[in-house]
Amino acid sequence: MANFSVTPDSVRAGAGKIGTESALVSGLAVPDPAAAAAGLAGFVTAAQLSAARDAVVSALKVAGGRCEQMALLFRNAADAFALADLVTPGLLRPSWLSQQVGDGLTAMGEMNLTPS
Repeated sequence: MANFSVTPDSVRAGAGKIGTESALVSGLAVPDPAAAAAGLAGFVTAAQLSAARDAVVSALKVAGGRCEQMALLFRNAADAFALADLVTPGLLRPSWLSQQVGDGLTAMGEMNLTPS
């Protein structure tokens, strides 16, 4: 079993990985439905394909944006911990960092919804 330690550096590394995923999710290509719509001419489904594509594009942007928010949350928590440790070494324990990240993720709410 690997030894895991919560440190500002490990939290920042996690933020970097989440940030990378954000770009990947937001950048996923969604196919143009024109050819499929042409093949389904006369069917109700054909008229719905464009709206379905728009919904997928929107959902990917929302998911990517939420990943960006998570990465920022991780970085901010790591920076706050590091600053507190610089000013008053030992003031905060690593559990504080874990709690800040956990509370922040909980406050973000449902991942599939645009934050209000």
